[in-house]
Amino acid sequence: MDLMEIIPTAQRVLKHYDITFLTPKEWSTLIQYGSLKSYKKGENFITANQVNTKIAFILRGGFRFFYEKNDNEITCLLAFENGLIGSFESNILKQPCTQTIQAIEESELFIIDYKDLESLYDKSPKFERVGRLILEYYLAFLQQRITSYLLDTPEERYMRLIHETPNLLNRVPLQYIASYIGVTPVSLSRIRKRILKK
Repeated sequence: MDLMEIIPTAQRVLKHYDITFLTPKEWSTLIQYGSLKSYKKGENFITANQVNTKIAFILRGGFRFFYEKNDNEITCLLAFENGLIGSFESNILKQPCTQTIQAIEESELFIIDYKDLESLYDKSPKFERVGRLILEYYLAFLQQRITSYLLDTPEERYMRLIHETPNLLNRVPLQYIASYIGVTPVSLSRIRKRILKK
């Protein structure tokens, strides 16, 4: 696919962040700074302990963020179409990533190097606004995630996840969902049974 052909898809993705103010010329500039890449299920976009320089928008597919501890994988985030993925700790602090970001299904990304993104910021205040809006959205999402972990029960976290991503169970293995809400697969099975009885 030619990069210019993804402009309608890119517009759909950024509309998710209330970004609808770029001119056709500005869209062309933005697209030319990035690249497309397809990922197979199980392929890593970012691998832990490596310095990452890129961020990406998910045009198609899904990814999970996970940490490794004592030979266990702890899923901390799930991201699908319209989502932004990357390691801001690595981009901004110039240090190795602490997590891996892995495709959980066949996926396609629009990828841009963080240095190129900073160059775009210098070109126009509009691009700086794009970056600010995306980061604000991402920050609000992470705040909600932290609040949910502190205040919600695992069952409430599960119900919120299913509500926000209705077809999640068709796309994500149950062990990833269990890890995401902070329980074992056995506990998730009990939660699902309780919900079915209600």
